[in-house]
Amino acid sequence: MSDRALGQVFDLPPLPPFVQAQELLADALPLLSAPNRILTSEAAERYVRVETRGVWQNFDPDVTPYMVEPANTSQSRLYKGGAFLGPAQSGKTMSLITLALRPVVCEPSPVLIIHMDRPSRDRWVEESLNPVIANSPEIADRLGKSRDDNTFSRKRFRGMRLNLGYPTPQWLSSAKYRLVLLTDFDHFPPELGVRKDAPEGSAFTMALQRIKTYLSRGFVFAESTPAWPVVQGEDVPDATGLHEMPAVRYGIVPLYNRGTRGRWYWECRDCGELFEPTFDKLHFNEDLSPREAGESAEMECPACHCLIGSQHKNEFNRSALHGTGGWLHETEDGQDLVPLADSKVRGTEIASWALNGAAATFANWSDLVARKIDAEREYDKLGDDLDLARFYYTDLGQPYKREARANDDELNLTFLKDHLQEAEKGIAPSWTRFITISVDVQGTYFPVQITAWGEDGQAQVVDRFDFTVPPKDAPNVQVGDEGETRTLDPARYFEDWQVLEALAQRVIPVAGAGYGLRAIRVVVDFQGKPGVSDNAEKFIRARRRANEGDRWRTSRGQGGWKVPFRYKYDFPDRGHGGKQARNIKLLTVATDRLKDTLAASLKRALGGVGAFWLPSWMRKDEAMLGEYVAEERLSDGWDKKPGQVRNEGTDLSVLARAVAEEKGLSRVDWAAPPRWALGGPQNEFAVLSNDQGDEKQKPRASQPARINFLS
Repeated sequence: MSDRALGQVFDLPPLPPFVQAQELLADALPLLSAPNRILTSEAAERYVRVETRGVWQNFDPDVTPYMVEPANTSQSRLYKGGAFLGPAQSGKTMSLITLALRPVVCEPSPVLIIHMDRPSRDRWVEESLNPVIANSPEIADRLGKSRDDNTFSRKRFRGMRLNLGYPTPQWLSSAKYRLVLLTDFDHFPPELGVRKDAPEGSAFTMALQRIKTYLSRGFVFAESTPAWPVVQGEDVPDATGLHEMPAVRYGIVPLYNRGTRGRWYWECRDCGELFEPTFDKLHFNEDLSPREAGESAEMECPACHCLIGSQHKNEFNRSALHGTGGWLHETEDGQDLVPLADSKVRGTEIASWALNGAAATFANWSDLVARKIDAEREYDKLGDDLDLARFYYTDLGQPYKREARANDDELNLTFLKDHLQEAEKGIAPSWTRFITISVDVQGTYFPVQITAWGEDGQAQVVDRFDFTVPPKDAPNVQVGDEGETRTLDPARYFEDWQVLEALAQRVIPVAGAGYGLRAIRVVVDFQGKPGVSDNAEKFIRARRRANEGDRWRTSRGQGGWKVPFRYKYDFPDRGHGGKQARNIKLLTVATDRLKDTLAASLKRALGGVGAFWLPSWMRKDEAMLGEYVAEERLSDGWDKKPGQVRNEGTDLSVLARAVAEEKGLSRVDWAAPPRWALGGPQNEFAVLSNDQGDEKQKPRASQPARINFLS
């Protein structure tokens, strides 16, 4: 018997109303309708709403007119795929969304969108796709009401599904789709496969297999800004077509070159000639400041040389959509240009388009010019072209090719010998403002380099030597009956690291001055044989206990051209379980970027901002001198030249540059330098010398005790 009180009223939710059979039929009848054959751009204009300055309004194809043809081509029976190459923020992603949503209201069929990785997919769905669906009534009405109908990986609409994945073999296998869309394609892995030794092909190749069931109605569309550099070398063929791009190993550019190779054209209103609006046709004064040069930029017609102001850009784009210009593609021989619908167009299963950043709706010519000038000046100053490459990739939408410079081939052993700086070993030049000491870790020795730094980043090697003998009190020093000592072993014996302790207190005499300088930083390599990292961590902790922690750094290298920083001083990435892999900060160095800087600095041996000099006492040691030209620049980074064994000079100089920049080299105002960069005995690290050569540290002004309660 129930223990509830007699007469208790139960509060039950109301039952849902009964559904009539005719209601179910009325809801399902639209699925029986014939497909609506309107173009993607027309469907987007009719059904899709976008946010413009905080207001949701109907999609307007005239805002990004260059995206109309790529979107409409998805319904073509002549092409199995499309590839759009363009700059960032040019309307590519919004066009991809209109492609994905057209089947919802016009032609229900399965669609798959692949983003570059899972976190990016989730963020994109939440910030870009979901708001468009929610604010487009015709589309939102067809979205299922169940919780499982609207997730990060799936949108179930009436009569169709929209799946959202990331580039893995699992997402691109064992399923059928009429439309597969690949966004940010250049950030996909070049090859997909369960095992690295058994790749199944690129994401585009695998996507083509998923649309086979739909025959000529299936379509794969990829869009991206380029992110892979131009392949350089004597065996790389030159581009032969009018619109062909230089050879690139992976990404969207090879797809573009396989396709019809379309480019966007304007018609000049003065002479009537067609021309492609590209950045190299912008007319501006490079001698002005970047901002002033950008504000004066105008597009120049190559035929009549008339100038077009930036305020007319969108007007020219709309005119191109409506017949005076537009997309022109290559013919079969690559020597003529025709519209995509022309029978003479290049025969291929991929339609492809490339938009230059100068024609993009949301690009500002003033900003483009200013960024280009800033990036080129940075390249001239540091020899580091990452900002310039980033400008080509994201702002112009073009693959980057490092231009050969006049003195690129002259950096060799002969060049170094001819440009040595007269100097005495162990004596810093008179212009020295501060000292750095860099230490590499090899199997049986510590290579050490002392570098002097002056105004505007000029530098010179002061001393170069190797620690090869362990301390007398290290374990197992005696290895023979006659008193022989073992070689130094940094990976096995922590005690061997004690040979480095005196470096921080070592005083380097300055030529012609009555003082010397201690190093502002001593940097030690963190990588090497198993055991090196553990001993390096112990050593740094010991230096902290000796109150020298601020003057010591441990470093590790990170190669490649896509490292977004020159150096980074921070804790390493977290390990398993959310724990930090190492509880000490590491100076992570973009080695290839800084090797570019070193090469450029060595070429300035005749003088100039940022010159790096080698001393005359190295002339007698060709092996040591050769360490500074031991590597060559390849497409994927710097590497040793064939037959070259030692490159410690290069590595030590890169470490010296990194630790100098970490201290603040690039930020110093030489008209009012900080105390550690002062010239003369007032320098924070200066040590005075008396006539007998004895050294004593100069007195320092008393300083208040540091209070750390705010740190």
